Amino acid sequence: MSKLKLQEEVLHALEVNEMIPFTKNQLQLVSALKSGQNHWMCYTTSDDWVAPITATIIHKLRYSHEDVARALILVENDVRVTQYLECFEKLGKHTDLRVWGAFPGPPVLKQKENIYFGTDVVIATSKGLNNLLNIEGFNSASVQTLVVDRADQLMKVGVTGYTQRIADSIPEKQRVIISPPAVKGVQTYMDKYAFPFISMDQVSEDNELAQ
Repeated sequence: MSKLKLQEEVLHALEVNEMIPFTKNQLQLVSALKSGQNHWMCYTTSDDWVAPITATIIHKLRYSHEDVARALILVENDVRVTQYLECFEKLGKHTDLRVWGAFPGPPVLKQKENIYFGTDVVIATSKGLNNLLNIEGFNSASVQTLVVDRADQLMKVGVTGYTQRIADSIPEKQRVIISPPAVKGVQTYMDKYAFPFISMDQVSEDNELAQ
């Protein structure tokens, strides 16, 4: 099995917070994020993706840079936003990365102010980020990595329009999408916004992780 290759500070934080060892699927996700390439991670497993995504984003970004976001994580609801914010707090104590959340509920102008004065990572619901886009509260020009967590939930009627608008607004850089396989809306999204991409299936517990 592949060894988890991240900065020593990140590995230490994972160990202290008892978030490792990672499963084979979590290791596969780390490798996909580190590659810089577009991936559709076709997962049906109940493994948690928050820790591996958070750890790898910290590993890639390392420290704050300028005032605009370089990583964007789209999630289904405010509960998921909070999970990521808490994980970044636990794993990123050794960095000065600025991480903010955006979702309906808190005053949108306050969220705009937080992000405007400097951010490296934004974790948002599709609707929450669209609210910011409507008032020019999010500069997407420097986003290098987009992660769509539980993409099948973000491609449903009433939400997919927001998700697609966000894809249109960010540079054509790395996009890593996580969802069950054969979800029609996700397939359409990948073909339009992340092509070409690598499709990776869930790793069997009986098989070694592919390099």
